[in-house]
Amino acid sequence: MTNQAGPYFDLQVERVIDETHDARSFVLTIPQELEATFAYRAGQFLTFGVPLGDHHLVRCYSLASCPETESEHKVTVKRIDDGRISNWFNENVEAGHTLHVMKPAGHFCLADRQTPLVFFGAGSGITPIASLIKTALATTKRRLHLVYANRDADSVIFSTELQALAAQYPDRFELTHRLDDVDGFLDVPAAQKIVAADPGADFYICGPGVFMDVVEAALAAGSVAEEQIFI
Repeated sequence: MTNQAGPYFDLQVERVIDETHDARSFVLTIPQELEATFAYRAGQFLTFGVPLGDHHLVRCYSLASCPETESEHKVTVKRIDDGRISNWFNENVEAGHTLHVMKPAGHFCLADRQTPLVFFGAGSGITPIASLIKTALATTKRRLHLVYANRDADSVIFSTELQALAAQYPDRFELTHRLDDVDGFLDVPAAQKIVAADPGADFYICGPGVFMDVVEAALAAGSVAEEQIFI
């Protein structure tokens, strides 16, 4: 029987995946008695309670797995400079470890419509977007475009998985990489061109604050309606 302390449940790490030099994925085992509790929608997150020294710290990490096509619950954690929890995950958590986890939550989910989808992701912001993309491809006929920004090619999380999806759905899924060391930072004019190509789409944005500010400015310049924007 799984132990529960307050809103937290004790879940075991089934395996750990090295995604890049500074990001790892953690696959959690969900006991049968908790399957209903941990049912989730694409785009939702898990909240972790981590006892660190004399403190109990809380962090939220999005699920990168697809609830419709994958049986596992996978979160991905990228190191942040001076990030106590992100570094703790990457340096200490291995298969067999027990983590304190709250049930899934969050509203960064697919709206029930058939308009095209445009995703702007940067860095570890790809985590919920990957779940949304896999779900949309598996359960809808919607056309998708992902614009994914990173420092360089070695920083691209889920690179192989994304390329495989683009190859599997060439008529529905367009993948655009933006690498800072090759293309420079995404700016408002470049984002505006992408928005203008699909003004009626639903737009999903996840990444560092500066990146999201750029995309939001492009959406505002394109007069995209608020109900089409998910942040």
